Amino acid sequence: MKINYTWKHLDRSEAAETYGNEKLERVTKYVGKVLSCEVSFETIHGEIHANLKLNADGNHFNAHNESKDIYACIDGLEDKILSQVGKHHDKKSSR
Repeated sequence: MKINYTWKHLDRSEAAETYGNEKLERVTKYVGKVLSCEVSFETIHGEIHANLKLNADGNHFNAHNESKDIYACIDGLEDKILSQVGKHHDKKSSR
């Protein structure tokens, strides 16, 4: 899965992108085809705000998390997006 990263008021971190790729790869277990995945990081008042936009199987999923630690932000995004995609997958498979 190809993930596009955007950094605003924050230096790009290749380590964080690699960590995000590993964590968000689990999403592919619940969806058939990922059309796009965008993650943006922005620093606001000393806190990192992370947003994830996922377009998969004709559906749009969004997640937002904020923390002082970028890895905690990524973990929070993973939890939120897996919850959304998992619920959608369960709903779709129960039909």
